[in-house]
Amino acid sequence: MSAQPHNWPALLRFDEVEIGRTQVIVHTITEAEVDAFGKLSGDLNPLHMEDAFAEFSPFGRRVVHGLLTAALVSAAHTELTGPGFAYVGQELRFLGPVYISDTVTINVCVVEKKPAKHILVMDTTVRNQQGRVVLSGLSALKELRFDQALMARSAAA
Repeated sequence: MSAQPHNWPALLRFDEVEIGRTQVIVHTITEAEVDAFGKLSGDLNPLHMEDAFAEFSPFGRRVVHGLLTAALVSAAHTELTGPGFAYVGQELRFLGPVYISDTVTINVCVVEKKPAKHILVMDTTVRNQQGRVVLSGLSALKELRFDQALMARSAAA
């Protein structure tokens, strides 16, 4: 295999990924992450951002943005496949709230391969620290085709 430029990791190929390949990430969500996500995304719903408002909600306290939890799913995908794949589809079912200081376990598993388009289909489950499923769904990642000659020249430079 040729040298990787800028210490980039070797690209995992579609044919190297087997059905059943799994990645698990465990992450504790902090208030700083929720605040930063709200500011970056523009989703400043007080249910996510303000204790005083959220305490009157059915949840009784601030709830983590669903898409912040989904972003952790994206991180698990990248750890599973490396940088050579990109999202082409995502189905999410938000099944329960995630709160600040919750520890979530994200599990993604390759359940299908579509060779004609080099697409991996992955099953996703996110559980909170009590083991309750808070998010589930299917995702699709497509293998990217990189210009290996350009990458090799960049590595040599």
